[in-house]
Amino acid sequence: MKLEDSWGFQISKIAQEMDSQFSKKLTKYDIGSREYGILLTIHQYALLTQLKIGELNKVDRTTIGQLVDLLERKDFVARQKNPKDRRQNLLVLTKTGRSLVEEMWQEMKEIEKDVLKHLSAKQKETLLTMVKAIRKGELN
Repeated sequence: MKLEDSWGFQISKIAQEMDSQFSKKLTKYDIGSREYGILLTIHQYALLTQLKIGELNKVDRTTIGQLVDLLERKDFVARQKNPKDRRQNLLVLTKTGRSLVEEMWQEMKEIEKDVLKHLSAKQKETLLTMVKAIRKGELN
């Protein structure tokens, strides 16, 4: 029995390394990868409710409220009342938030490129396809 032969161990080590590198890049904005995930979700899915963004990021109602408060104080997001239901807030990126998402996306792609530099383009494509298939099964 060897750790090196464990899928879970190997995948978690890759994720830890990438998260560690990415977190270092985010320190200049005083946010973590969790907050960046929220910003990226808002960027990808325009005008979602705070609760839906929490759901997509597997964050409970209280925590998403706290995270959004933090991101709003930093001028990365703004809340807008939902015209269809005034009890709900829709989240939008501010200009500062959009700039951050775009800049950090490039940083993230550089980290991925570095971590996967020993793989061919075909291997990278295959790996991504396999990981997506695993996650799809996890989400069903």
